[in-house]
Amino acid sequence: MDDVILESLKPQVEEMAQGNHINHIDMRVDALDGKFNALSTDFAELLVDFAGLRAGFEKLRADVRSEISEFGTKFESKLAGLDVKLEKFRGDSSRMTAVIGSICAASIALATLITNIMSR
Repeated sequence: MDDVILESLKPQVEEMAQGNHINHIDMRVDALDGKFNALSTDFAELLVDFAGLRAGFEKLRADVRSEISEFGTKFESKLAGLDVKLEKFRGDSSRMTAVIGSICAASIALATLITNIMSR
């Protein structure tokens, strides 16, 4: 009799076991969905952070280019000023050479005059 009762209950017990197994699978799927949603949220935040990082690098690139351009402009200006000073120095040098030449010529003339006076 017990066997008959067990046999008659067996399909219902199997159905309940399958339901229990399905419930466990559903719980696992729900857990995986939660993990997937968390990963999806983390990935979205990572994309936002990446976009901010990219914008930061683009700003840094623009700033560096601006600094290089400004340095180049200042360097060219200083170089032009140096050219002007060099030309002035060349002009001053030419005048100095002329003055020194005149002083030398006058010194030679004076030395010659003194020599002539002394030899008389």
